[in-house]
Amino acid sequence: MIKGIGALLILASAAGIGVSFGNDLKGRCMELRMLKQMIYMLRGEIKYTKTPLPEAFASIAVRMREPFGSFLEELAEQMGNPGKGSFGELWQERIKTRLSGTHLKREDKEQLGGLGEVLGYLDLEMQLSSIDLYLEQLELGIREAQEAARTKQKLYQSLGVAGGIFLVILLV
Repeated sequence: MIKGIGALLILASAAGIGVSFGNDLKGRCMELRMLKQMIYMLRGEIKYTKTPLPEAFASIAVRMREPFGSFLEELAEQMGNPGKGSFGELWQERIKTRLSGTHLKREDKEQLGGLGEVLGYLDLEMQLSSIDLYLEQLELGIREAQEAARTKQKLYQSLGVAGGIFLVILLV
């Protein structure tokens, strides 16, 4: 009886680990879509209202969910304090502090960091061109993440169950 309960617990926990890994892939897709939404809002603020970056970040921050809302809010606050460093440095620092606990991969954060390097220094047209280029890269990343989630999610779940069965057989 106790062995049966232990076997079920092992099987359930191994299956749960597989589901957890699959959910990480879905989380990345969701966060990439949120990032795309944030950048589209920024593009609109820059192109149509010609809002300065600190005001644009503050305006967008209230409409974004976490962690992107606090990312933009802190960035807007830091830009209001002169002497805190260049815009690129502030952008990179906020990526490290606010986006460290996300499902985003290192490459996603590097691409976002690259956008921050050019945003604060270029004229309006170049900023918009840089944003458009980043959005194209982001769209490609979203498609790749969705494909990976579709294929790997089932794999992770199956491996979790199979690993649990293997452990049960090994221990019983």
